Amino acid sequence: MRRKVRGMVVGMLAMSMVATAPISAFAGQAGSAEGVTITTEVRAKKPDTGKTDTKKPQKAESQKVGKVTCTSAGKVNISFKNKVTYTDALRAEITDAQGQEITCKISKKNKSLLMVSVAGLVSGQTYTITIDGILGKDSAQPVTITKSFVAKGMKTQCKASSATVSNNKFVTLKMNGAVEYKDATVTVKDSAGNVCEAKIVKKAKGNIKVQITGLKKGNTYTITIDGVKTKKEKNYGSITKTITV
Repeated sequence: MRRKVRGMVVGMLAMSMVATAPISAFAGQAGSAEGVTITTEVRAKKPDTGKTDTKKPQKAESQKVGKVTCTSAGKVNISFKNKVTYTDALRAEITDAQGQEITCKISKKNKSLLMVSVAGLVSGQTYTITIDGILGKDSAQPVTITKSFVAKGMKTQCKASSATVSNNKFVTLKMNGAVEYKDATVTVKDSAGNVCEAKIVKKAKGNIKVQITGLKKGNTYTITIDGVKTKKEKNYGSITKTITV
């Protein structure tokens, strides 16, 4: 009798657990919907490096200039450390220490070198060359390059055979032959390297007359005339003469 009752109790308990299970599950779902905040973490999908280009566009950067050299034949050579290309707006400008522009033109260009022809540079003086319209590697926009250089005197067969001083302010240089001029200028420096105020007051085929302010007896001066050549020469150059007053 006891075994029968115990079996009936166990069976009833099992049926009770089966009957109540769906109700408990339903209550749990209702509780989640009403009183529980569910937070979902969404992880960003990693880009497919094989298909997606994540590189940002590179900004234009000035190309590194390797060296700037000036030859006595009137050629300024600009070399580049990296290969470059040029736009149709490519141009060159050369200015002296006072900011005055000196006529020049681009005579040769390739991926690693740019050559600029110029006349009228004074030996030993510093000039600035500016190049516009250069595209470097991966550059999106043209850039401007500015570089300073020291000039060599331009080749010329002109020579001043003698110099005479008059009225303590005029110096006349006598040439060894007929001379032609183009935008001729004069630079005068004393023995200490100081620049003296000077100007050309007369130009002739066989001589040139210069007025110099502050000449002192016994002092030495170096006179450089730029923009001269013989009739047979193609390029204008400069001549230098040192005098003692």
